[in-house]
Amino acid sequence: MKIAIVIPTRNRPRYALAAIESLLGQGGCAFEVIVSDNSSSEADVRTVAEFCRAANDPRLIYIRPPEELDMAAHWDWALEQALSRSDATHFMIHYDRKIWKPQSLRLLAAAGERYPERIVTYAADTAFPAPPFFVAGQSPVSGKLYEIRTAQVVRLSSRAMIREMTYAFPLLSNCITPRAVIERVRDRFGSICRSSTPDAAFTYRFCAMEERYLHLDHSLVMMYGFQYSNAVGYFRVETGGSFGDFMKLWGCRPWLDAAPIPGLGLGHNVLFHEYGLVQRIVGEGLFPLIERDAYLRELASGLAFIPDPAVKAEMRRVIEEHGWRGEEPSAYVPRPRPLYRRLLGKAARLVGLSPRPRQAVALLLADRFGICPPDLDGYVFPTEEMTMRYLLQCPRRLQHNELLEPMQPAEVPFSV
Repeated sequence: MKIAIVIPTRNRPRYALAAIESLLGQGGCAFEVIVSDNSSSEADVRTVAEFCRAANDPRLIYIRPPEELDMAAHWDWALEQALSRSDATHFMIHYDRKIWKPQSLRLLAAAGERYPERIVTYAADTAFPAPPFFVAGQSPVSGKLYEIRTAQVVRLSSRAMIREMTYAFPLLSNCITPRAVIERVRDRFGSICRSSTPDAAFTYRFCAMEERYLHLDHSLVMMYGFQYSNAVGYFRVETGGSFGDFMKLWGCRPWLDAAPIPGLGLGHNVLFHEYGLVQRIVGEGLFPLIERDAYLRELASGLAFIPDPAVKAEMRRVIEEHGWRGEEPSAYVPRPRPLYRRLLGKAARLVGLSPRPRQAVALLLADRFGICPPDLDGYVFPTEEMTMRYLLQCPRRLQHNELLEPMQPAEVPFSV
């Protein structure tokens, strides 16, 4: 078995280089890394290209599309290049904002080798910004391998239960996919993932073609750099930054026209659009109609992420016109801390410590002695680097993962 790992990147060389280094440091399996650089900045292009050349590693390949492409077109082009250039049996799309934990790729490869005809998804930790801090988000994991039916993904999607699927949703960027599966999807739908969003486009195309996939309930990677996340920009309805660049490349084409409320960039409407596109092809027998009330409730949950009051009011007006009636979900507002704690927090940040004593002790124990506290999830740190250091050194302890239950998983034999 061999994995071709495709890293599509655009205008963020620091992240791309860190992703490459984390992959080249992996061992215990056969893989190659294909970096596809869609950058508009010549300086960024030079940085990534020269780094790949200087690495002098036969596992590392640098490619560049002939012209600037939108995100989905770029992913699709890069995967097609990988299919033609590589003799790999499995393929993976890899965010440039993703770092692998040491020796984690071999676990995923072992699952793929044990079940070579199945897609295998995996879990991730996050270093998520919550100004002025960063939150260490750690996925609850059981350490087991599960089989999940794609019919359950379709069923939950039709009921607008997107959040319930979060921990094992088969996105293109959180799995390894056998070559034969990619080719079947491409042959049936005309491309691998060209659409509004490549991740979910592949999800529903795959679910229309295959009956099962596997979920490796290990947290293998860390996600960070969320200021460059198109998804975060979409949820916040931002016109600048990465999502502004995403929409600029998208141009004047119809946007989310297959969603029940066409064109509305709110909540998970982009996923419902991709569901609707596949439904048009395979029919309502395989992809049932989306339940209207549940759909509106799910969209309304996205209001909490929009910081602009005028934009939020307009989004609310639209879903109310379509029949939504309910209380607007409130965004989390932290309780104000006493003045002395705020001053201590500022002093701690100035000297590079965690502003909260519990977190500072936890990081110190992890750094010096490799000791991790029993209650891990949700710790906050003053910097992204400290958050990632903590995530690397303190993997969440294995436990029964209740958050997988909506997927109705069935455990399958697996050992490394």
